[in-house]
Amino acid sequence: MKKFIFLLFLVTPLFAQNISSPVSNAKNAYIIENSTYKVGFAENYGIPIWEMHMLLPQMLSGGAAAKEEWKSDSRVKGFRISAKDIAGEKLEAVQLYPKTHAMNDTLAQESSFLTSNIVFMNKQLKDSVWARITSSFEALAQVYGSVYVYSGPIFEKDSLKSKYMLNNRVAVPLYFYRMVLYFDKGKACYKCYRVSNRIPTDYERNCILEEYSYNLYQLEADTNIDFFDRDIDSNFRQDKMKYLEKQIK
Repeated sequence: MKKFIFLLFLVTPLFAQNISSPVSNAKNAYIIENSTYKVGFAENYGIPIWEMHMLLPQMLSGGAAAKEEWKSDSRVKGFRISAKDIAGEKLEAVQLYPKTHAMNDTLAQESSFLTSNIVFMNKQLKDSVWARITSSFEALAQVYGSVYVYSGPIFEKDSLKSKYMLNNRVAVPLYFYRMVLYFDKGKACYKCYRVSNRIPTDYERNCILEEYSYNLYQLEADTNIDFFDRDIDSNFRQDKMKYLEKQIK
């Protein structure tokens, strides 16, 4: 019972602060909710197009160690990836919502291994730049007490050029994004990064993360996803104007 109350305490602020879910313009997109994270799923890609969760410092504590075993999510419509499908693939099966953010609750950790939370990423990218970005968000959680993490793929604009795997049922992203929303003295702030889904160069492994910085509104244009509601969005008006000015030139 105590574990349930603790879990409820962690999840509730996501809604208490009125942080709405991202909204995708994809025709067949729908939301899959779990106790500690949500994903937006699109059948035509076969993988989630966004993931969202709240991160508190206490969620990074160790403890329970769930078995790392992928399980097919019956809530996925159409083609469902199975653990057997993943075996032998050259690209790494990566969690958008990481197990390490699932606090010390075994059930929450196990939910991170649902195939609705899987994307296919270059392993060396995952172990270097992607891991560094994740660590930087964890550091922000330590400073600000809570942050909201968003992750997902960016696909080729021309769908005919998109690469697919698993019998042409699962898209391989061209890029990935990872973004964090946090509040500094009540003011909404964000950091957004974009990385290429390939082996990073030695320079890319070690350069400062600002080299990967990406404009929120460029990301929304690339993904056709509205990430924040109007109240939060208004905090980033200057960034939006910079993006719009570039489109005019």
